[in-house]
Amino acid sequence: MERKLIITTGLKSNLYLIVEDGNPVELKLEDLELSKQAGNIYKGKIKSYSNAMEAFFVDIGEEREAFLPLKDVCPNEVENLKKGSSIIVQVKRTPVSTKGAKLSSKVAVPGKYLVLLPQNKGKVSISSKLEDKDERDLIKEKVVNLLKDYNPENYGIIIRTSAKKATEEDILSDFHFLKELWYSILKDAESKKAPALLYEEPFKAFSIIRDYAAEFTEIISDKIQLLKDIKQFINKNFPKANIKITPYRKRKESLYFEYSIDKVMSKILSPYVYLKNGSYLVIEETEALVVVDVNSGSCHKQKNLEETAFKINIEAAREIVRQIRLRDLAGIIVIDFIDMIEQEHREQLIEFLKNEFKKDKRPVKIKGLTQLGLLELSRKKVEESIVKQLSESCCVCNGKGYIKSEDILLFEIEKTLNKLKPFTKAKLSIPPKMQKSVRELLEKMNLLEEVELSYNNKQQDKFEVEKVE
Repeated sequence: MERKLIITTGLKSNLYLIVEDGNPVELKLEDLELSKQAGNIYKGKIKSYSNAMEAFFVDIGEEREAFLPLKDVCPNEVENLKKGSSIIVQVKRTPVSTKGAKLSSKVAVPGKYLVLLPQNKGKVSISSKLEDKDERDLIKEKVVNLLKDYNPENYGIIIRTSAKKATEEDILSDFHFLKELWYSILKDAESKKAPALLYEEPFKAFSIIRDYAAEFTEIISDKIQLLKDIKQFINKNFPKANIKITPYRKRKESLYFEYSIDKVMSKILSPYVYLKNGSYLVIEETEALVVVDVNSGSCHKQKNLEETAFKINIEAAREIVRQIRLRDLAGIIVIDFIDMIEQEHREQLIEFLKNEFKKDKRPVKIKGLTQLGLLELSRKKVEESIVKQLSESCCVCNGKGYIKSEDILLFEIEKTLNKLKPFTKAKLSIPPKMQKSVRELLEKMNLLEEVELSYNNKQQDKFEVEKVE
């Protein structure tokens, strides 16, 4: 498989697009001004406890208090927790809608081949992506025996999929690195007053490379320094990786437009996904769950209704998995497939879905099809879906649809102005609400004198740029 990582950078945000065999499969947005990424570890201060929610509210130094469910507190810590006491916690999910960040005191420190679980003494588990039982048992036994003389603290571990290809030296090195990192976190916790950040997840570029165990054929970016840092990171952590590092140097066309990232985002914001066979999907994201509806559309019948339904469902399943990854949909997901009568077809569809989800780095649990063709699955939620990150509720439609967020509009304005360079004068028409933020952007770009602003009251997420001279 050819897998590329395309990184286009801006003053406030970075966008990461993963492309597999020419198809966009994941889009990640990184806000450079935010620090509350999932995975960050804090020394937090208990503010209160809610009996109704069975959760503690914790000050971690961010604008909104985070919440720590009682079930996610280590058993030996519960009795000591009271208002004003401090606790080491990790962000398991970034703030979503009106909810603050979700925390856990059961810290997990991720590495290349292992995940260290300092508080889960003696626990050893292995990635669910490794499905063959004999292979799982073999790898697990190998790692446990390898680490037993180096783990007197009896720290728990999760064996990642990448450990399958790792040498004993690689695994030992990763384990020692994780232990040293945990010791430094504990040392910082002793010296710092709550609330305090103890460990910050690396830039998304590094965490993506780590999660994929550097299995990329090429990494392309328009920021040379970032590529240098990435190359150094790969050489240090994945010295055997053979990845082409490509600086994007075209001046006339931005990387953002060259790889049609703008079109990818526009498609993500649409609930409709049209397939080559004439069928289509409707994807609706609600507060409680995600619903995907499979429609036959103009797809012509094959031999019979059953055969047609099966072929449509298989094609739809492939695209549904891609869309789930691309949109970063999570939580409970219900898929309304076209009804099939034959049990063999139903079993083949579920097996096909399981195989497609092996490409996904998030844990996914699939349940069987009901008589009505409904399939329920769950996918781990770490942050808001990319749709929610790219958009905001529209004041015109009262939240029934979405428009592009101000940050994304600023990103597009920046890229469009750079595309027009060089120019002496340009006209930029924007929504009135963006006057302040656009002026700040122009000032950072040193274009305040060259760009004349006007305001468009009709469109909330549109702008127009005209090169005058």
